[in-house]
Amino acid sequence: MEHSEIRERGPSGSSSSSLQTCSLSIADDPVSLQEEIQNHNPLAQDISKSIDDQSKIESKKDYKSAIIIKLKYWWWTQGIEQFIIVLYICLNLGLAIHKFYDLYNYSELTDYLGLSFCFARASALIINLNSALLLLPVLRNVLSWLRGTWVNNYIPIDRSISLHKMCGLGLLVGTIIHVISHYINLEKVLRSPIEEIDYYLNVSKEKQHFTKLYLFYGSVYGLTGHLMVLILLLMMTSSIEKIKRPMFEIFYYTHHLFIPYFVLLCFHGYAKLLKSDPQSWMWVIAPMLFYAIERIFRIYRGNKEVLLAVAKQHPSKVLELRFKRDNFTFLAGQYLYLNCPFIAQHEWHPFTITSAPEESFVSVHINIVGNWTGKLYKFLNPNEKLGIIHRDLLKDPNGDPIFRIDGPFGAASQDVFKYKTAILIGAGIGVTPFSSILKHIKIQIQQNLDKPPINKIYFLWISREKNSFQWFSTILGKLEQDNPNDFLQMQTFLTGELELEDWNKIVEGMSTIDTNEHSDFITGLKSFTMFGRPNFERIFTEISDQHPNEKIGLFFCGPKTFGKEIQSFCKKFNGYNNCRYQFYKENF
Repeated sequence: MEHSEIRERGPSGSSSSSLQTCSLSIADDPVSLQEEIQNHNPLAQDISKSIDDQSKIESKKDYKSAIIIKLKYWWWTQGIEQFIIVLYICLNLGLAIHKFYDLYNYSELTDYLGLSFCFARASALIINLNSALLLLPVLRNVLSWLRGTWVNNYIPIDRSISLHKMCGLGLLVGTIIHVISHYINLEKVLRSPIEEIDYYLNVSKEKQHFTKLYLFYGSVYGLTGHLMVLILLLMMTSSIEKIKRPMFEIFYYTHHLFIPYFVLLCFHGYAKLLKSDPQSWMWVIAPMLFYAIERIFRIYRGNKEVLLAVAKQHPSKVLELRFKRDNFTFLAGQYLYLNCPFIAQHEWHPFTITSAPEESFVSVHINIVGNWTGKLYKFLNPNEKLGIIHRDLLKDPNGDPIFRIDGPFGAASQDVFKYKTAILIGAGIGVTPFSSILKHIKIQIQQNLDKPPINKIYFLWISREKNSFQWFSTILGKLEQDNPNDFLQMQTFLTGELELEDWNKIVEGMSTIDTNEHSDFITGLKSFTMFGRPNFERIFTEISDQHPNEKIGLFFCGPKTFGKEIQSFCKKFNGYNNCRYQFYKENF
């Protein structure tokens, strides 16, 4: 190609030897080319200009491509969420400012009570808005349905709880402003003449009703208002992670105080103190109806008895429960809610489904942490045995169902099949979503020997305890055997300490490292277990080099701090070799 261009654009009479010389100077001796340019050789100048122009074009293309990839990544990981936050803040401020302006200029009560009245009414609008939005992000069945639609490509459904928390924060801010403003208003009312009170407010003229005690705690608006503040205080404090994680029951029951909260909200303005009709019920009636329908559906679906086919105790206090499948249908990567009436009649806890959709049972693996899982462990395995501890249980000692399940519900991991190349990273028990996915792929390979559903999977499992690898290593071993075109590349990492005896066995096993009989001492797999944390810099570099210009899905399940570290590497390597990383996370 270079030679033909030279012939066309070179001066007539140029010899082939001069063409060869120019060609060699370009490829092998840039210094000679520079000398020819200095000597005003037209041919060399033309070639040099062409090369420079082409390199500039390619450089601009690479730069633009990298910028676009980084912008897309930012939009998916942060941009959408930040846009929703800005939209949410603007909506709250816009409604509040409009209400404040309207009252300040056109309401007689502003002349009577002052700016505190405007703040009270404007903040009431914020309370109504956030109360209306609060229930929408927790409609699990609706969100699971939306995951299968085009909406999932544009709205971060997996971050719906963040919106729920944001609405809770907005509700708290609105409540604080509302309460302080009305305390000021009621103090003004107590100091006002009876004539003014009668003119501006709808209150009883009986003398005993003009006391602070009655106005704050005896009236409809005062009693309902203080009760709602108390409920919000309990719900907010129990949502703190340090309280919620070890004492989930407290969080669970206090959060169900939302039911009396909404009832009190609807009746808060019933007395028409400000001579205006109550409006809160109009804001929350539709969300309450949607939530009631969803809850009734979940109760109906979750009331069915389920047979506990097998209960198996694994090392590191991991309890496996297998239930009879019946008509329970699900997708790889989804989760369910589990209820054990013997422990708590009304408590439901989420667990990732670890069985494949093609298997005849539904399984979950439970890490024994916290109060509820601790009680479950004592109930099912009081003698702390390993292996199978129960078979075919339908009823508990009280005659109630041994377990009830509700679901399935959508999760981030089920999007893995949208990608031709995927990275799965599990930390500790966070490997559970990938159990179902890898089992599903294994079965798909057995049924369709030609090609797996994903071209390449990089699977990384990080754990502190070597015994944690045991329950999942059998599945991984079968996948190592059925691994067409090496579509699965797996690596395990042990970050905890090893006993001296274990280390000696590892050293002894090194003698078979180059033979077919060799297997890793810790996992029993052909692939070696690495000690310490993964070198993500090297891992991302190698994957980006092997998959240029590809869109790669990275799915992580584990602690939040670990997830932030991995997400930072996704951000760093987005655009490297034109790779576009999409980060998905599930925290436990």
